[in-house]
Amino acid sequence: MNFKSFRKNLIYTQMLHKMQYFSDQEGIMRRYIQEKNNWDLHLKKSKDFILKSAETKKKGKVVILGSGWLLDLPIDELSNQFEEVILVDIIHPKQVLHKIKKYKNVTALKADITGGLIDFIYHSLKTDKRKKQKTLISAANSFSFSLPKNTDFVISLNIMCQLHIILIDYIKKHYNLTDSELHNLILQIQQSHIRMLPDEKSCIITDMEEEILTETDQTIGIKPLVQIKLSKGNFSSSWQWKFDSLMTYKDDVKTFFNTTAIDF
Repeated sequence: MNFKSFRKNLIYTQMLHKMQYFSDQEGIMRRYIQEKNNWDLHLKKSKDFILKSAETKKKGKVVILGSGWLLDLPIDELSNQFEEVILVDIIHPKQVLHKIKKYKNVTALKADITGGLIDFIYHSLKTDKRKKQKTLISAANSFSFSLPKNTDFVISLNIMCQLHIILIDYIKKHYNLTDSELHNLILQIQQSHIRMLPDEKSCIITDMEEEILTETDQTIGIKPLVQIKLSKGNFSSSWQWKFDSLMTYKDDVKTFFNTTAIDF
């Protein structure tokens, strides 16, 4: 790596640190360790659905969007079934990069699944905020991730409802957008994600709702996480992910996610 590339990579890494992408990813593993018994059912259902969806796909190149820690990905089976496996995420944990060395056909691609929106929002703060604020919403629709060529199977892995979370938190700290404008931004991010998933070559697993419960498991609130209507697809499955039963994610309440998987 030459100096120019090294400096560019360093600046990008610093940006991700400032926007809390590293701490967010580290938090996922910490919570998994705390909630392993509750998470394992969700992880198994995710893996089982992926393998069922893979049955009908050509066995050339499979691309996983939001590979993360590989907790919910049947990496061994996919490596055996497909000629090439590409893991896509904005950050790949060092442990994951070490783990995949044993697979000859598995590679990690470091990429922004929003297609550059993260960088756009971050650097917008260096210019006139008032001017950029007016163009932020309209510009969001122009960003889209490009899949690797000749992709035979795409897995959107528990990532669609997460794409906007860190971005929205960052925007709230620096912009004065209305709730309506923020909702529109989320809508555009999710629509862009769905648009780039090819028909008859994709499956998506996503949390649809955040359910808040008391200590005695009484539901006291449900928040929709997906703002767009998803197709019924060829087949689907739904389950509840007991994300936080120890009441550490939000004080004094439990947080469960209602998850849906669709093959289309």
